[in-house]
Amino acid sequence: MKYTHLTYTNTYTQHLAPVYEVHMEYDIKTRRAHRKSRAGCAECKRRHIKCDEGRPSCGNCSISERHCSYLSSQPNLPVPCSSPGSSSSSPQPPLLQSESSYQASPNSPGDDSPVIPDANMTQLELFYHATNSDFDLPPMSDNPSNNVSFAMFADIAMSCPYLMNELLAFSALHLAHINPAKARFYRHQAVGLQTNALRIFNCEMTKVTEENCMAVMIFSWLMTMHTLSECKESSDTHSFLDQFLRYMHLHYQVSAVTREAWPLLLQSQMGHMILENAKVVEHTESGSHTANLKRCIRGSETLDDGEKATCEHALGRIQWFFNRIDGKVPQADLPALMFLSLVSWPVTIKRDFHRLVAESAPEALIVLSYYCIPLHMFRELWIIGNAGQLLVRNIRLHLDERWQEWLDWPEAMTSAGT
Repeated sequence: MKYTHLTYTNTYTQHLAPVYEVHMEYDIKTRRAHRKSRAGCAECKRRHIKCDEGRPSCGNCSISERHCSYLSSQPNLPVPCSSPGSSSSSPQPPLLQSESSYQASPNSPGDDSPVIPDANMTQLELFYHATNSDFDLPPMSDNPSNNVSFAMFADIAMSCPYLMNELLAFSALHLAHINPAKARFYRHQAVGLQTNALRIFNCEMTKVTEENCMAVMIFSWLMTMHTLSECKESSDTHSFLDQFLRYMHLHYQVSAVTREAWPLLLQSQMGHMILENAKVVEHTESGSHTANLKRCIRGSETLDDGEKATCEHALGRIQWFFNRIDGKVPQADLPALMFLSLVSWPVTIKRDFHRLVAESAPEALIVLSYYCIPLHMFRELWIIGNAGQLLVRNIRLHLDERWQEWLDWPEAMTSAGT
């Protein structure tokens, strides 16, 4: 399988100013003469500049983030006083000694040891939140024995950089929701980390294997949730349909990689849950809610037979929700399965449906407006919010007068409870 690079334009960055800006100005001045530093660090000597001999790292090395040879030397601490009668010639060890002092001489001009950076407190906070939160989302399975935790996601991400970046990005997105006072800061983190995740995924993903199949599937799921949430954050409601279509496209791209790994996924830790959910997600059903629209599609003068079948197939998957909303199907399908089916709909329909929506085919847009109803059912979830209502209103802007009446029912349903 030939993999296509994933691309995603985050609308949040279009109106987000950088959280931090650093402006630096330099004045070019004549160099002044100074006394040479005989005991300066090796790096300053190599650069032919005066060393201030500051400890544990000199000022020049600290500012320029270079490795100072002083860091490799033993701390210059006072030696404890000798007790009476003890030999003054016996050397006393220093009170504190770093591990590196046993491996490097005090003056090692060729020492290439990497500088240990400060701990990134923001990313540690995001990781802690990811391992101690369910992100206020429904469980991934209605069977507790088959469920998985986000702590397990973190374990897998430890050896997978693209998954780790997306996990931290999603964690930042959730913190922006629960902590509005710092929402701008956390969203900035989410945008940067998601960008890193996609870049690394594009560079590293060449083949799905038994070792990385779980990471690929989790990455696909997190990316889906993330981009869906970003859709509702769009400040331009008139372009919401375009944003939602980009979400569907990215979801399909990432899931294409997951489908390649299907046999391997069934043998993984999440195999039971995947098989359990797949039995229902793939079904299409008929019912009274979509009967009139189905007849309209079949009588279309602009769609060919294949396009009609594509629209009917997508509509049948939406009817699956309506049958459970009305209680026509026994409630064996609990919220977890309903939620999973909802977010999976864009990739369980035929790819050609995406094209019809992008081309503003009226029949396809009306089918999409019916999807807004189950989407609105889950409006209490922070990743969805008022996405269903925004989407159906934006679809109305893309249809001429003869199609407007078809949107009356979806719009009435998505206005309920708001």
